[in-house]
Amino acid sequence: MPLSDHYGVYYEGFNADSAFEFYQAVRESLPVATFPHISQRASGLLQIADDIDVFVFDAYGVLNVGSTPIAGATDAVAALRDMGKKVFVLTNSATFPAHRNFEKFQKFGFDFAPKEIISSRMGAQQFIATLPPLRWGVMGMTDSAPQDFDLETRMLRDNPADYDWAEAFLLLSTWEWNVERQRLLDCAYEKQLKLMVVANPDVIAPLEAAFSTEPGFVGHRIAKRFDAEVVFHGKPFPSVFDMVMQRLGPQQPRSRIAMVGDTLHTDILGGAAQGWSTVLVSDHGLFRGRDTASPIAESQIVPTYIVPQI
Repeated sequence: MPLSDHYGVYYEGFNADSAFEFYQAVRESLPVATFPHISQRASGLLQIADDIDVFVFDAYGVLNVGSTPIAGATDAVAALRDMGKKVFVLTNSATFPAHRNFEKFQKFGFDFAPKEIISSRMGAQQFIATLPPLRWGVMGMTDSAPQDFDLETRMLRDNPADYDWAEAFLLLSTWEWNVERQRLLDCAYEKQLKLMVVANPDVIAPLEAAFSTEPGFVGHRIAKRFDAEVVFHGKPFPSVFDMVMQRLGPQQPRSRIAMVGDTLHTDILGGAAQGWSTVLVSDHGLFRGRDTASPIAESQIVPTYIVPQI
């Protein structure tokens, strides 16, 4: 089945194998990076802390799974802080504004300050602020609060006129998306090509018992099917990594920054493309219960380190 007609996987839900295959199919649209020849194994981040000044954490699959914090993660972050390490969260969660992300991590028991949490939504906001005024159709939850973008918006629901009204589309979340709304979006592109900004480039996210399908799938599919202009913000794309570097300053050696994540094509590829070290967490995200050797060999995306959990 051509990628551009890849309906079934989206509506039925990804598993680890189909998500990996999808990422591989869109590899040409992802950043280019260089990698080490082989990964080092470690029991956790404390074992590699002497070589790293800054730890940048993915959220889903590293700090939490769905709405549940991973056991031991708060203690690990606190221990790194006690060692004088700088810590950040770099998340592709674009559903809610910044203050909601801060509140979420507080609820989980983490002590991240607002300035230490960078989201793909923030990267999309910075990009959209450089554009001329447009009418935006927004894929998101009812309480996704797109007003913080300061745009003329309509939420994409079941009214075909809203899809035609929009001059551009902003993708925040698929949680209230469905087959009919996908059909309406396709119909809008069949009539006219429009700019699409994807504020969450993930294809999947790990939940407690399954994987959710995320906006990155919709964006890649629209780009392939219609040859449309689709702009991605979030890992592995550079804008959010640039925001971390702005906070750290040019004096920080890139090789002593570690991107800590559970996904090869977002966290590891994105960090490596910036010249950072990378840490693949194997036990709670995309690779939970699975061997990492075959996907690493097939993709040739090789993390600097592999740990079971942080």
